[in-house]
Amino acid sequence: MDTTTPTSTTPPTTTPVLPDDGRLTVVVVGASRGIGAAVASTFAAQGHRVVGTHRGSGTPEGVEPFELDVTDSARIAELFAHVGRTGKVDVVVVAAGVTRDAPLVRMSDEDIDTVLETNLVGPMRVVRAAASKIARGGSIVLLSSVSARLGHVGQANYTAAKAGLEGFVRTVAQEYAARFRINIVAPGPTRTDMFTDASDEARRLMEQGTPMRRVAEPQEIADVVAWVSRSTFMTGATVPVAGGLLI
Repeated sequence: MDTTTPTSTTPPTTTPVLPDDGRLTVVVVGASRGIGAAVASTFAAQGHRVVGTHRGSGTPEGVEPFELDVTDSARIAELFAHVGRTGKVDVVVVAAGVTRDAPLVRMSDEDIDTVLETNLVGPMRVVRAAASKIARGGSIVLLSSVSARLGHVGQANYTAAKAGLEGFVRTVAQEYAARFRINIVAPGPTRTDMFTDASDEARRLMEQGTPMRRVAEPQEIADVVAWVSRSTFMTGATVPVAGGLLI
């Protein structure tokens, strides 16, 4: 006897319901720099309306700024209320993240709480708010990391948060498959502030650690995020963009 509980009572929507003019409304959480800025700029260059969040540092040209801390549920609700005044949200990308690296025994409670709140709980709050605002057939893309599968010395808090994010997405994908798609893009080493601020030796190790013997550029990750957002028969997936690290 099959005791499986159906995940939906309505037929699945496999094709996005696009606005008449083809112009999407895109929300990028964490759009001030790095991968998030590249994602926001990519959608803006395609002619879409892009609202990007920041924490006081602004957003790229062509992106509507909205100041936000992902640990603030009330402010997240204000974000979607603000964007929703002109219609439904079509795409949501969450790229906000922090690191507080240290060996586990030297990791403070604040190090653990800050990383989990920003990298795991924050995206959960964003998706919870977006679930009732996003257009049917819309798309949510969260940024994780290959560290979720590989681990990384000194990043127990970070890898736990990213691994938790992947489990979260698999569950939400089942709950809302008939309404919207939700997927993860998991970059490997990328030329962001974390890379440029590292020592020469650390940068060398990151570059030589991938089979392609280099790190990604933020635009390469942004291109995959844009592609995943358009992929109409994929949900609950994690797409690695890591130069072969997961081969």
